[in-house]
Amino acid sequence: MKNIIKFALLALLIISTNKITAQNNQENDSIISVDLNEVVVSTPFKESVKNNVLNVGKLNLNNLNYIKRLNFSNAIQEIPGVSIISTGPGISKPVIRGLSSNRVTVFNQFMRVENQQWGAEHGMEISGFGVGSVEVIKGPMSVLYGSDAIGGVLYVNPDSYYKGEGSEIELGTIYNSNYQGLTTNLGIKGGSNKLSYLVQASLVDNKDFNTPDGEVENTYFKNSDLKFGLGYTSDNFISDLRVNINDSEIGIPHGEENHDDHDDHDDHDDDDHDDDDHDEDHDEDHEEHEEEKSYQDLTNTMISWKNRFLFENRSEIEFTLGFSSNKRKEFGHHEEEGHDDHDDDDDHDDHDDDDHDDDHDDHDEHGEGPALNMDLETTTFDLKYIFPKSEKLELVFGTNILSQTNTNYGEEELIPDADKRDFGVYALSHIHASKWDVLIGLRTDNRKITTSDFDKNYNSLNASLGFKRDFSTNKIFRLNFSNGYRAPNLSELFSDGVHHGTAQYEIGDRNLNEEKNFQTEISISSFGSDSSFGLDVFYNSVQDYIYLEPTGQTMSSMPVYNYSQADASLMGGELYFSKSTSLDWLSYKTSFEYVSGEKAEGGYLPFISPFTFKHAFNLDFDSNNFKVSIISKGKQNNVGQFETETDSYFLMNLSGSHEFNLTNNNLGFVWSINNLLDTEYYDHLSRFKKMGIHEMGRNISFGLNYKF
Repeated sequence: MKNIIKFALLALLIISTNKITAQNNQENDSIISVDLNEVVVSTPFKESVKNNVLNVGKLNLNNLNYIKRLNFSNAIQEIPGVSIISTGPGISKPVIRGLSSNRVTVFNQFMRVENQQWGAEHGMEISGFGVGSVEVIKGPMSVLYGSDAIGGVLYVNPDSYYKGEGSEIELGTIYNSNYQGLTTNLGIKGGSNKLSYLVQASLVDNKDFNTPDGEVENTYFKNSDLKFGLGYTSDNFISDLRVNINDSEIGIPHGEENHDDHDDHDDHDDDDHDDDDHDEDHDEDHEEHEEEKSYQDLTNTMISWKNRFLFENRSEIEFTLGFSSNKRKEFGHHEEEGHDDHDDDDDHDDHDDDDHDDDHDDHDEHGEGPALNMDLETTTFDLKYIFPKSEKLELVFGTNILSQTNTNYGEEELIPDADKRDFGVYALSHIHASKWDVLIGLRTDNRKITTSDFDKNYNSLNASLGFKRDFSTNKIFRLNFSNGYRAPNLSELFSDGVHHGTAQYEIGDRNLNEEKNFQTEISISSFGSDSSFGLDVFYNSVQDYIYLEPTGQTMSSMPVYNYSQADASLMGGELYFSKSTSLDWLSYKTSFEYVSGEKAEGGYLPFISPFTFKHAFNLDFDSNNFKVSIISKGKQNNVGQFETETDSYFLMNLSGSHEFNLTNNNLGFVWSINNLLDTEYYDHLSRFKKMGIHEMGRNISFGLNYKF
């Protein structure tokens, strides 16, 4: 609490020393990374950031240091209210106001990302290269996006096409000292008449990273990403075809022995598991595993085709077809005890497809196949009709359809083969009254989940109501009410096995109900020619919140967790301020974030980020830019049952970019020093802290990018 008071006083001091002026409605680009008049595409009315009734945060990656594209997940944390659950440098999951995983819907290349994101050890698998901007809607958006959007939406906009005739080529390379990482990138854009194209390819080769304690074995990360786009534009038809193939290999560390935050449950362990005898066997087995390379091999393919038909009456039809394939293999964890209920060959007759076996005859360096081998294929169809816009009313009607199949081919099954079908219909209207803008939305959804012995439908009716008022050309008040729903995912329903990425044995519950929530948000913002200010406050009530509850037992030498439900609530907000000073070359921005999450029956929700303070100074000298950023996070003592408390920490980062003219083209030199003071700390949202692994130490990066 003392730290919170200190941060609050600091915020008041910063704000009081700078008078917010209001001379025009245009933000200074040196203050924030996006223009307030830039169009938002995550909502259907093509409104600007300023005119949206919903409070949408937007981050333009092209305005950030080129090195930021290396770690897309770190870049999006520039948006207040957004944080990241990480499992090392290779796996990151977005958190919006304390909610993550299947509670946050991610859109990339105009389609929903479905890559088994229910798993704690599964990341977004999105490369920052070839991304133009990111939009974040904080709060339930099931009225537009259906199930799973109860925490919010992360909408990733692909890079735009080259404007005009001709072509543009960009080459880039970046080296990172901490993990001896080398990243190379090639981008090609071009166009002729009504056609446009782009190709983006990047390669990442990162070795094991280092904490201030030393190197952490088997934390390497390799990635290759290929993006292709083909666009066509005419007076009444716009088409955009996008293809993205992302392939990753991510090391899984064993962590430190005996570093377990569940020691207090040891006295409740079930004697039937013969833990003492098993621990001796496990110690012997561990010596063998020390030599064994444990890693994930991931291939994610996304193909989307977006089409817009523009009519003379100013109405519009837009439809998007999408297909994604996520192939996930995990090597190095072959437990002989395995899953007895899956050992019967009769249970797998349906999978003994000779043709498919040829495709999945992968082996690790020891000649063994993957312990886990899962395919997730998803087809989506999104359609909406935007009615002719009048002076007082905008109206859109739409539908979303999803068909998904999960198939296992490995010796272990964490979840069964399953089919999922979604169907939703929605209507959204934007009413322009004399003083207020009003947004009204209504949606109905059905989700059907089917396995060999399970068949269930989940239904929901959702609504949203928003109000916005401009008190002057530079002061905006927003009030939004929205509800959402989330059907339990396959892991929560059927999981029965070890999740090696999180070192837990998880058991699902087929009788889980849908999660439903209702959020109230108040937002106040003010901006001028040289400054901006915003305050967002929210309260989110969640009914039947699904969470993992420790049992005090162990299986396969892992602590056992059951999926349970309880009502919960989250509250908090964000305060952000930015200003260009009287010195032409100096500007700064500050933000404060706070979230609290509790279960109605008592206890706290897991993975809630502590109180966070961020401050950055920008120094611009013509073609030279320097940035000094500070991140401070308070203690987190309000923890879930399976969490450990974390101490506060303070980080300082430096970065710079410099542009030169080379043969009449731009040559950029970029550099950064992250964790300048080589601080040793645990991040509360890092899954590595459970293994006794600190966050990355000092990392010096530098690189070149050349456009011609």
